[in-house]
Amino acid sequence: MSNTLVQGTQPQEGDVKTSPRVDSVLITVYLGLVIFGMIAVYSATIAQAFDTGDHFVYLRKNAINIAIALTGMFVVSFIPPSVLKRLAPLFLIVGIGLLAIVLVPSIGVELNGSNRWVRVGGRIFQPSEFAEILFLIYLARYLAVREEQLNSLSRDVLPIIVIYLVFATLLMLEPDFGSTMVLGAVLLAVLYLGGLKISHIILFTILSTIAVAILIVIEPYRVMRVMSFLNPWEDPYNSGFQLVQSLIALGRGEWFGVGLGTSVQKLHYLPYAGSDFLFAVIGEELGLMGLLTVMGLFVVLIWKIFHISWLAAAVNDTFSNLLAKSIGILIAISAVVNMGVNMGILPTKGLTLPFMSEGGSSLIAYSIAIGIVISIHRESQRKLKQ
Repeated sequence: MSNTLVQGTQPQEGDVKTSPRVDSVLITVYLGLVIFGMIAVYSATIAQAFDTGDHFVYLRKNAINIAIALTGMFVVSFIPPSVLKRLAPLFLIVGIGLLAIVLVPSIGVELNGSNRWVRVGGRIFQPSEFAEILFLIYLARYLAVREEQLNSLSRDVLPIIVIYLVFATLLMLEPDFGSTMVLGAVLLAVLYLGGLKISHIILFTILSTIAVAILIVIEPYRVMRVMSFLNPWEDPYNSGFQLVQSLIALGRGEWFGVGLGTSVQKLHYLPYAGSDFLFAVIGEELGLMGLLTVMGLFVVLIWKIFHISWLAAAVNDTFSNLLAKSIGILIAISAVVNMGVNMGILPTKGLTLPFMSEGGSSLIAYSIAIGIVISIHRESQRKLKQ
């Protein structure tokens, strides 16, 4: 039996009650995260804004990104899943092209030693954020056309692993170690849901762990990140600086925080306060209660996405079922990794908090993913009513 519903029984159309074409809870939670993030980013970047002489420069940039993200989500929400499935091979080619284009010297923009960005119309975008979504669309189609039967490693599994390795190689050339690991984790999870045997999952997990260890050892800066993660206080002013400042921010917040807008760590102490370490600033200003609120919003969002995937399964739409699950898993892993880094549970990865952190590419890409989920929900409801 397939693992698609996590060893559950395949739902039938009569088992599911119809609801409005647009899931109001999904939209509300999504908007809640975006608005919460806009306020948090404005607070976290206020020191940098003062340095520019324009107190609202980052707020305006974020507002523009939100407007683009909402527009993208709205437009994509009206694209039927069947169209996405049909165009999946083209999306795969586009995704590879997006990852390759940043490596072209005259096109790619280098920041902080990495070539992850391109400049479009005076704005900088990170193509890898969109390539991840395109890969997931192709992955869902790949599994759907095989009717979730992954019986042969060489015939059914190896081709998609090779495609992932192409993506991973291009990501590592940027380099973007964090995105490579996250996408690999999503792939393994979706392969399991798509029917891959648990013994094969264990095998790939072991091989992936060995590969990650090798990639860490061959780069001194990655070794330093791991060492500073294990004991950031050994070198608090150099390799351990980011994590130490993040932990100080979280510690200052205690239960209810020092108050919105009154963080000290964001005043040039905590690097990337508006992006990678926004979660720590929220913890400092709003305390544990604020952090639990953010976590709760993500839990509800991911639960709703998986509920929508269950609706797709009820109408025997395997592609939509797996695509929705893939998106839910991507958001969940990205959020957990970002929170784990901020709390010192995981080594520094350079990943943003979905929907909330400063960074237009991440917000727009994840919003497009939500638009896909809305489209899946609408189409599933239409089929249930037929």
